[in-house]
Amino acid sequence: MNRVVFLFLSILLIVFPLTVENLENENVNYLELVKNLTSELIFTVVKSEIKNPSEINFTNHQIVLLKNQLDELEENKEKFNNNLIKNYESLIPQINKDVNKNLAMYEYDEFVNKFGGIKGIYLNSYDFLNLEKMSSIKTIINETAVNTLVIDVKTDNGHLMYDSNVQESYEINNERVRFNKASLEELKTNHNIYLIGRVVAFQDPLFAKKYVDSSVFDSKNNSIFSQNGQYFLDPGDQKSRNYILNISIEACRLGFDEIQFDYIRYPDTTNNYLVYKEESTFENRTHNINSFLQEAKTILHGEGCLVSADIFGYVLQTNSDNGIGQHLETIVKSVDFISPMVYPSHYSNGSFGYKYPNKYPYEVVTAALSDGLSRGTKVKQLRPYLQGFWHTHEDVRLNIKAAEDMGLDWIIWNNSSMYDTNYFTKIES
Repeated sequence: MNRVVFLFLSILLIVFPLTVENLENENVNYLELVKNLTSELIFTVVKSEIKNPSEINFTNHQIVLLKNQLDELEENKEKFNNNLIKNYESLIPQINKDVNKNLAMYEYDEFVNKFGGIKGIYLNSYDFLNLEKMSSIKTIINETAVNTLVIDVKTDNGHLMYDSNVQESYEINNERVRFNKASLEELKTNHNIYLIGRVVAFQDPLFAKKYVDSSVFDSKNNSIFSQNGQYFLDPGDQKSRNYILNISIEACRLGFDEIQFDYIRYPDTTNNYLVYKEESTFENRTHNINSFLQEAKTILHGEGCLVSADIFGYVLQTNSDNGIGQHLETIVKSVDFISPMVYPSHYSNGSFGYKYPNKYPYEVVTAALSDGLSRGTKVKQLRPYLQGFWHTHEDVRLNIKAAEDMGLDWIIWNNSSMYDTNYFTKIES
């Protein structure tokens, strides 16, 4: 009798496999069905005192019951298989995003380990098709330690430097195409560099004038706010946020390794008549800036890009957000890297104990970055913008030395992209 029961149980287990996942499916209770079928078989075998499987006989009622339960089991098996496929298909996008994120981080680590960190310069993308300027840039990349280019994707003027499919771009007519996926790939491949796409975020004269409701409004002048020719978008406005995010996604897909947000802030002004979607408080400002960056980081990691933010240099020294939404301890958690603009010429007289800070580049840069590190910012996350203008060759070298002496990566900023190879350490043949 035991052999008979074992035979039927074996058949059931082979035809209808049981797994932990099956048992956890509330809609498909295989175990209960198999238990019922087995009970019927055991009852029949025991009642009839059958010694041989060939002697088993079922009543019509038992046959109908077993058939119904087998049909139910088959139906539930099909449902389970369908659900399994649907669940698997729904997981694929997230799996791809996780793979892209981990691959981006792995490739970044491989790059910095191979080349001793990120050593970058800014390339004004209006010059991307300027053969003379690009020849100079390529010479620096080929002959010096520079291994990274920061290139405008969206400029201070609100121009997009590639062919975009974002709807607002058509409406604004703001494309000034200088590069595409192929030209960026050629640049990366031929020169083995790390590419950072600079996206100017909440300062955009074209978008602000076209979509007034998304702009910062000046109630005193009854017009959108402008300052020194700059027009600001409300960081709490969803249309503005979506526009910038969509551009950054396209930029990542063009082949940039990292997306860097500049003007990721509220206007730097004492004007008390500005109107925003939400009251301008420390909590609201920092929330809007950091929530945008966190959303961008999640999305762009899934696309395979890392994320950084340019911030004012004095953010490293102050505990407030200075009215612009940039607060060190919170913004550093929202991105992979921060790039404080620690330009000696931009500090007021007397800063860090120096009457004329611009005359002491090494000391000022060292003091500024030390403040950032002392507040818990990790060395890997702190990648300053250094001054490549209004300085002698020696001054620029001292900027770089200050950062490297602290084990930090760096990017040199010059708005005109004019650099001398003597700024940088030469590569020995």
